[in-house]
Amino acid sequence: MIGQVKRFLGIKDQSPSRPTQPTVSWVLPGKLAVGGLPQAGDAEQLLKGNVKVVLSLCAESEGSLPEDITQNFQCLRLVLPDRYYTANLTVEQLAQAVDIVRQHVDNSLPIFVHCLAGVERSPTVCIAYLCRYHKLELWEALNWLKQVHPGSMPSASELRAIREYIDQA
Repeated sequence: MIGQVKRFLGIKDQSPSRPTQPTVSWVLPGKLAVGGLPQAGDAEQLLKGNVKVVLSLCAESEGSLPEDITQNFQCLRLVLPDRYYTANLTVEQLAQAVDIVRQHVDNSLPIFVHCLAGVERSPTVCIAYLCRYHKLELWEALNWLKQVHPGSMPSASELRAIREYIDQA
C-alpha cells in the first residue's frame, strides 16, 4: 500500500527492493543454511555454498520457487503453519521437518531451509535440529540463529513445539 502511494505521488523509493539481510545464512557452514523464499538470481549464492537441496516450508500459494532454483537443486516441500495459520505447529510436523534436515546433513548434502520470510518456520526447524542433534539448549540454539540469521523470531507456539519435541527425544 505504501509503495502504491509513493508511486502515485511520484516519490522514488530509496530503500533497496530486496532485504539487506543475505538470502542465505549458514547455521552450520557447508551443511545447513536458512533464509526466506529464494528469488530469481539467488541460485548463484546457493551454488557457491554447494547447496544440493532446498526445503520449502511454505505453501506454493505463498510463493513459488524461481526456475533457476528448481533447475539446479533437489526441491522438497513440507508446508508448516506460521502465526497466520489457524492451527499451530505440531510436534509431529516439526519432527518430520527436522528428520528431512538430518537425513540430508548426514548424507553430506548441504540443505537450504526456507519459509516465506525466513523469520519463523525455517529458523524454528533449524533450532529444533540444533537442540536434537547438536545437543544445544533451546536458548543457545535460539541465540545462535539470531546471530547467524538476524530477524529469526519463532512464535511462542513454535517455541512450545520445540520444547515438546526436545522432551520427546
